[in-house]
Amino acid sequence: MRYDAETKIISIDVRELVTDARRRVCTTLPKDSDEPSLATESASGERIFYEFTVGENLFSLELSVGNIYENTVALRHPVSTSPKRIRNETLAQARGEGYVTAFVLSEIYGYDEVNILITFENRDTGETEMHEERVKRDKLLKFFEKCREAIILFATPEIERVTKRLPSMKNVRFPYADVRPGQDELMHAVYRNISRGTRLFAAAPTGTGKTVSVLYPAIRALGCGKCEKVFYFTPKATTARAAEECINTLCEGGATIRSLTLSSKEKICERGVVCRESRESCENSKNNRLAEAVIALYNMGRATVDYELVRECSREYGVCPYELSLSYAELCDVVICDLNYLFDPSVMIRRFFTVTRDFAFLIDEAHNLGERAREIYSATLSEEDIVSVALDPIAEPLSELKNAARGTANHFCELLMPYVKEELYTDRDGERVGAVHLSDVPYELYGIFEKLLVECEEAIFKSLALRDQSSEARVRTVRDYYYKIKKFYDTLAVFDNHYELFIFLEKGAMRVKAFCIDPSNEISKRLERGRGAVLFSGTLSPMYYYRSLLGGDGSSESLEVDSPFDPSQLSVTVMDKISTRLSERDDTLGAVCRVIAATVGAKKGNYMIFSPSFTYSEALAKYFSAKYPKIRTLVQRRDMTARERREFLDAFREESSSYLIGFSVMGGIYSEGIDLAGDSLIGAIIVGIGIPQLSYEREAIAAYYQDKYEEGKQFAYVYPGANRVLQAAGRVIRREDDRGVVVMIDDRFDDPIYKSVVPNLFSGMKFLGDPKQLRARLDEFWQNENK
Repeated sequence: MRYDAETKIISIDVRELVTDARRRVCTTLPKDSDEPSLATESASGERIFYEFTVGENLFSLELSVGNIYENTVALRHPVSTSPKRIRNETLAQARGEGYVTAFVLSEIYGYDEVNILITFENRDTGETEMHEERVKRDKLLKFFEKCREAIILFATPEIERVTKRLPSMKNVRFPYADVRPGQDELMHAVYRNISRGTRLFAAAPTGTGKTVSVLYPAIRALGCGKCEKVFYFTPKATTARAAEECINTLCEGGATIRSLTLSSKEKICERGVVCRESRESCENSKNNRLAEAVIALYNMGRATVDYELVRECSREYGVCPYELSLSYAELCDVVICDLNYLFDPSVMIRRFFTVTRDFAFLIDEAHNLGERAREIYSATLSEEDIVSVALDPIAEPLSELKNAARGTANHFCELLMPYVKEELYTDRDGERVGAVHLSDVPYELYGIFEKLLVECEEAIFKSLALRDQSSEARVRTVRDYYYKIKKFYDTLAVFDNHYELFIFLEKGAMRVKAFCIDPSNEISKRLERGRGAVLFSGTLSPMYYYRSLLGGDGSSESLEVDSPFDPSQLSVTVMDKISTRLSERDDTLGAVCRVIAATVGAKKGNYMIFSPSFTYSEALAKYFSAKYPKIRTLVQRRDMTARERREFLDAFREESSSYLIGFSVMGGIYSEGIDLAGDSLIGAIIVGIGIPQLSYEREAIAAYYQDKYEEGKQFAYVYPGANRVLQAAGRVIRREDDRGVVVMIDDRFDDPIYKSVVPNLFSGMKFLGDPKQLRARLDEFWQNENK
């Protein structure tokens, strides 16, 4: 829906009209369905524009018609599955579009009855299925009237967006009196790249004010018509709150902005995800007040809407809070959400990201995206996974599926055993184990899973038809099984030279992993769904590594902003005479503890110790506590509850004149994304260089990038490890008046590779070998605090 302020016409196409009507008021005529719409693609054809009024509003409806002859309209709808098994909501959507198109033709040509032909065609196989029905004009009119009623509620928000919100965003001023060093350059770069539809990779250290430096120009670009909507992607709740605060600040300065922080269904719904088990189990499934709820939420006039406000509104109107948040997001100028909603195909928001639109993508904490993307675009499947449905008692009536699962598991093992056979050896437990990796997928692997997926579809339809006591549970089980198999199959479908196939024999069972070595191509495809993208973080060093990993191309721009802090605020010391390699960690525990004692002995306060693993962190904490029992210590554990994690962090915010030492893990929840300003944290001691553990996958990454850039070790181990170190060190200086110390322990920090990635704030970094020298250096640093 788009409002033109000059002509005062609201434009909408047939797909949007039907989709919005079905979604917002459950108008799913001609066939009722309580499932959300997955709007299908219509083939292009003759373009027809039909104008109609609702109240004082004039609408222009755009339709695409394939063929018209006599009183028959023919439409084509590509689908991704077998046309014979299209889902109810896909059929309802297609029929709805057909009804609206037929109604318009009946108006133009005066038909009393229209024949609708809809051809569903599989994009990959070319298989087709035709749906045909004759509908009288009275029925078409009733459906069209329902669609008109559904969309009229949303005319006012669209008109206000164009006439009030966008002009206010265009003219909003920078919300602070002073612009920090580097901010002006970053803001201009963000605006320039959104306007041009290109990508910006920006390293903006703590203190730059990167949130406002990115959001402010994006809001201005939105107001100037350079983009349609802004999506702020972040993997952490803390950075999401920072974005919310920034939007509120901009609104205090005169902008009128509507934003939503989108939460997962698991978090936002008080009843969890019972609807995934059965829609009948959720009382909201029978309520059609979604449109009223969306408008009520809009009329609250809130600049920022979070999950608590959505949940409160959903309770009042008895609607699904997740569907409410998605529908409200369509009215918003800014949507704050997790990275997965764009990059993960299984949870991607299809109403926004199935086609390319003029969206601005702002990706915070971009240094995390590469590793997360590798997980998203990789898939693992084992022999046990394949045969699991055959062993589940609930699948007893599904003999065809059970036989197919057993047969597939056998074929799977027979097919892959010859590849791994030469690599087998006997482990300590006497088990025959082995692994091998391939650059190509054995062709037969595609075929055996294609057949199994067809059997899964058959089993789902059979389970629905049985209608016994276990029918719903059986459908759930088969669907979960289907999605796991399909995830692996879909990964094989995009397998290319960016992937490798790992085959493992473990404890007598076969396991396969399609591993995405280089996710840049897949990331780039997702970024192409928007107009421009800004990928930013406090640490993107070295920049060329992240550009390569995250889909940078020749048109991409890079920017590295210097830290606004004075290097004299931070003392950085490297203790390069101690090895923390795995084989030597037990022998150097005492030496590491002496460095910790020397560091904290220079000044009482709160310190974090960042270690390479939980096992080592716990061993170090135990050793230190035995030697210094009067010093209060906290230890991060793998299995901490949410409450325990908060209590750990809150302890650092308590006022105290004594010591507090927290033992935590590099790359964990306390090493990035937390803000402990002032005396909450005055020092960080980083043990080790943070490199990922040796694995088949890491070695494959090393081999790939050695061949591509001759930097295999760097791309696989050094650069990811260096980022963990820099993120942990970045916890210390958070405000302009902060002072603190960073001590890094490992002899490998002397390697030129590590020296090349340190930020400018580390310019005073010094290498020492003795704890006494460290203590003298830190005593001098703290004595200069008040000078």
